[in-house]
Amino acid sequence: MAHHSTVPLALLALCAALAPVSGCNGDSPGGATESGGASTGGTTGELPTTGGGEVPTGEPDDFGPEQQFSLRLNDTPVPPLKLSMNKAEVAELFGATAQEIQLIEVESKALLTNTLEEIKNACGTSWSQDNEDPKHDCGLTLLGQSFKGWDNTWKTSPEYSLVRILTMTPSNSKVEGTSIAGMQGLADGLGIGGGFAQILAESLGIARTEEFITTPELVLALQSNLLATHPALKGDGTRIPINLDDALKDLSTLTTKLGPTGAHPGVLAPGFESFSEVLTPEFRMEVEANSNLRLLDGVDLSSGKEYMSTIVDVVGPTFDDELEFDFSDPDKFKITGIAPDPKVDMRFAVGEAKTFINSCAGDDACKQNLPENEAMVKAMWPGSAWAIDKWLLESIVATGGRHKYKDRLFKKCYEVLFSCALGAEVSIGPNPAGWAIFDVFLNLGNPPKDQYVWELINEVAQVALHNPPSGKIPEGSANVEFTLFGIPIGLTGPQIEESVRPYLQAQAGTISNKLLGDYKKNNGAVDFYYRRGSDGLPYLFFVTADDLAEGTPADHYKNPGFFSCPAVSADCKVSSLEQGGAGDTTHEKVKLAAGDTVLYMQDDTDAVYRATFSAAGDAAEIGVRIAAKL
Repeated sequence: MAHHSTVPLALLALCAALAPVSGCNGDSPGGATESGGASTGGTTGELPTTGGGEVPTGEPDDFGPEQQFSLRLNDTPVPPLKLSMNKAEVAELFGATAQEIQLIEVESKALLTNTLEEIKNACGTSWSQDNEDPKHDCGLTLLGQSFKGWDNTWKTSPEYSLVRILTMTPSNSKVEGTSIAGMQGLADGLGIGGGFAQILAESLGIARTEEFITTPELVLALQSNLLATHPALKGDGTRIPINLDDALKDLSTLTTKLGPTGAHPGVLAPGFESFSEVLTPEFRMEVEANSNLRLLDGVDLSSGKEYMSTIVDVVGPTFDDELEFDFSDPDKFKITGIAPDPKVDMRFAVGEAKTFINSCAGDDACKQNLPENEAMVKAMWPGSAWAIDKWLLESIVATGGRHKYKDRLFKKCYEVLFSCALGAEVSIGPNPAGWAIFDVFLNLGNPPKDQYVWELINEVAQVALHNPPSGKIPEGSANVEFTLFGIPIGLTGPQIEESVRPYLQAQAGTISNKLLGDYKKNNGAVDFYYRRGSDGLPYLFFVTADDLAEGTPADHYKNPGFFSCPAVSADCKVSSLEQGGAGDTTHEKVKLAAGDTVLYMQDDTDAVYRATFSAAGDAAEIGVRIAAKL
């Protein structure tokens, strides 16, 4: 049965568990037939089957007239709560709580991989050929057509410049204006080693047509530098949490959640609302849960019989859940109408540093210029890629380069006329991994100074970024934004359906509390109640603050419990927190013997009452006569 409003849905669940409670069927929670009032026919020791009355006690005048009530054990099983809701009904039911209920964690690897591949191929795929001209044409794709530079063409845009960096290979590399440009002229001019492209490929250990930094390494860099540093993504950046509110709002919430926050520029750019129809119009959630709420008969000593409910949770693990869910059981939890292959539209953004990030080169001290030496780096080389904010492009490129080449070992002498004209070496001998040395005869071509290979790649990338084929882009102005459509998030519909189960089960208590967490507002102001313990035997329980309305102070009762004397002193207390198999250690409680038992209690106003209990048989129903001390 579908429900169309939060209030009816929660109330239905509550009424299913607590049928006699006020607001469920119109009955007075005080039980009009047992709430007291004058009675002319009662006598001492006689319990009315219905109604209550003032009964002479034959006792001294220190106690007033008695009120008689029946207390019953409600052993009828509570029917399970069954809900069947569409998208709008789920949103209405959970409201703001939907932000607290995590549905899944999307592994960022697949999403970042798909994003990078889309960007890399935004201007065609000819860049992967063994040709010095990458033959970029950004007019070939919808994404490429969105690139607009200062002259309103893609050729002058920072987005295209980044595409050039991401698709730069030994074969199509452009190094004009960098410290390695002289080596390119020397190697190509003299045909050394098969040309500059071949020397680069061999030195780096990659194919002539392979990107300097491939997608897997860039994914790792984006995870650690861009995602992990964002306040909304706690952890190492490998997972993006998606909560129920995100899914219900078609992931439009991600624009704000992953946008600029504090000093962080954001993963997603503002001004474009992200979108993904993870939950289709056919979405439906079906849930069945067993209620742990039990209706109890009790007495407010000052006014008469009342009803209250309490949680009887014997399943765990927390033992205080109003509802018992089993999201792993497909018969008790099922969701349908999830998109078979969810995709997301978003605007991905990366910013650059305001100034050129120079390589740390030509000094053995630069061998310490590594991210794990952060304090030293910031003190000695504040302009290093490891000293700037991690989320900036230059730091991301350096991190990706280090992932790829941190273990690279290479040494080769390229001969001209039987002599070594050029030597290339990457971390051979005592130098740390990734340390690059280019030794050229007579220093022809002004070869680059000794440095880490990823620093050299970062230099090449920065020059390329600011020098597109048409015009120049000033430092600090090459921030990029890519508006992407239909990027697969990396999970299929069936995978999502199975993935949500453990997350929801871990939050079963939160969901339970959302549905029935306000049950106490329907409770009467009872002082004690009658219920079975976990051993199946009936006990009298004195209430605690946890049984009463939220906000009731822990010391609401100064002297809780059951006593055998009117003085209600410690030496005549007959109740205790520990009562064998009652399964409870927080309430004062006592087990009644057959026959009549006289007990005394003190309520929250410190008034003292005498209660005479009559129990017989299995004690499924007992009588009680209450009198106030004068």
